[in-house]
Amino acid sequence: ARLAGTDQYVAIKVQRPGIPETVSKDLYVLRRAAEVYQGLIDRFAPQQKTDYVALLNEWAVGFYTELDFTNEGKNQMRLKKLLQEEGVPDVYIPHVYEEYSTRKLLVSEWVDGIKLSQCDPDEIETLIGIGQECFLTQLLQVGFFHSDPHPGNLLKMTDTTKGKIALLDFGLMASVKQEDIDLMVNAIIHLANKDYPSLVDDFIGLNILPADCDRTKVVPLMDKALSPYVKGGGAKKYEEELKKMYGIEDSGRGAVGGFQQMTQDALTVLNDIPFSIPPYFALLARAIVTLEGVALTGNPDYGIIMEAYPFVARKLLKEDRPEIQRALQQVLYGGGSGGKFG
Repeated sequence: ARLAGTDQYVAIKVQRPGIPETVSKDLYVLRRAAEVYQGLIDRFAPQQKTDYVALLNEWAVGFYTELDFTNEGKNQMRLKKLLQEEGVPDVYIPHVYEEYSTRKLLVSEWVDGIKLSQCDPDEIETLIGIGQECFLTQLLQVGFFHSDPHPGNLLKMTDTTKGKIALLDFGLMASVKQEDIDLMVNAIIHLANKDYPSLVDDFIGLNILPADCDRTKVVPLMDKALSPYVKGGGAKKYEEELKKMYGIEDSGRGAVGGFQQMTQDALTVLNDIPFSIPPYFALLARAIVTLEGVALTGNPDYGIIMEAYPFVARKLLKEDRPEIQRALQQVLYGGGSGGKFG
């Protein structure tokens, strides 16, 4: 469409009739199922502290927020301003015409381009670094991030004078407190350096683990579960690394023994380690999994932890807050066992 009396073409997003009612019915069914599941967990695995109803509530809030196009327009302009202030290169966010937008109608600047999902793997590989820098700035710098960066929401721009990638669809966003950002920065450092004892402290600070957790059990299981992930390569390579670790790729008695050990470790996690998943982690996990999925299309060995490390290093060198300086000291002098600097 074109704005009357101008040469400006715009994209118009219209909410179909009956969508809120349909979403409400679906979420009601899911909420009742979550309550039943929570009851089973509370009865048979009371040591597990994850509040699954709260997780679903977080998703529900996200779904309803997506249906409010006025909120989406404000999110879009807020992130546009934040990224401009941070000087993020090669990323463009279209302008929103708030004066023409309503809760069920969003009018924004038209952008020509090709969805990343329609690009060749070689093109995706060249562009993913730009998208990664943009996402890490949102998550670890400004604390306001796009929770649904799937390939359809990323455009390879035709007019590269404005940017190389256009970011679309800002209905599902999430905010992160500064103290949680600092803990995530520490967690990336400790993961990259395989410093799992320190990672336990990060997880306690993020309310994933309780302060009185049994570290003698947690640290070895962290090593087994997270070390293959840090190597990158997505779900397929993660599975290969696990099988190699437990000897399951072999045939005969070794495979049986490896499977039994893996089952025992899984039961230990379920029965002896009272972990929980904070509600906002649901949106964060979705964003990370989605971004990694896009990146793996262009680079089958992609791993977000190691790819994020240079960004974290630059952040540590630029900021002088005490929390960041302590993290920098850990990088320089406490590389952990088998880490990047150890």
